[in-house]
Amino acid sequence: MPAYTLNGVGVLYFAGWKSHYSLYPASDALVAAFAKELAPYERTKGTIKFPLSEPVPSRLIERIAKFRARQLPTRDGATGRRKGGREGQVDRIRRICAALPSAFEKMSHGAPCFFVEQGKGCFAMFAEHHRDDGRLALWVPVKDGLQPLMIEEAPDVYFYPRYVGANGWIGILLDQIADDALESHLREARQIIASKRRNSKV
Repeated sequence: MPAYTLNGVGVLYFAGWKSHYSLYPASDALVAAFAKELAPYERTKGTIKFPLSEPVPSRLIERIAKFRARQLPTRDGATGRRKGGREGQVDRIRRICAALPSAFEKMSHGAPCFFVEQGKGCFAMFAEHHRDDGRLALWVPVKDGLQPLMIEEAPDVYFYPRYVGANGWIGILLDQIADDALESHLREARQIIASKRRNSKV
């Protein structure tokens, strides 16, 4: 079956039929994230069907592909995946956050945290020794309802973080995620918190 891969890992598979073409796999997390956009299309378990009689929804498929890519762990040795120690992982996060608008870093509870603006609107928290196993992680907010689906789909990458998990945040094991996927999570996390701050001011 034809497929798009990223660093050797399958992202999306597709097939053509008499009256439609299909994309696989459509996980629960993916369907929840694109519920509104996918509403007009027929779906069976794990599959999205697009009718040949309608224009190809290129922008939607592009967004689905990006979503799938950031849900998947990369294989050992894949480009952009780093297994450095504490400072290497913190520098990695800093480099990504430095490219985000007005992102500000400060220490909070003994760990580097990143804010939408100076001291306000935390959108990412570095966490050491998750579950006392010595692993390094990042805690970020995700869209409503996605947290349990992400953990179920990729438990080697995502986990329920203490303290902030009840607020819909997700934990990411930094040695299991590539740079491009980590950047996507950080950009989305900043957008979520920035939006909440704007709405609170209205």
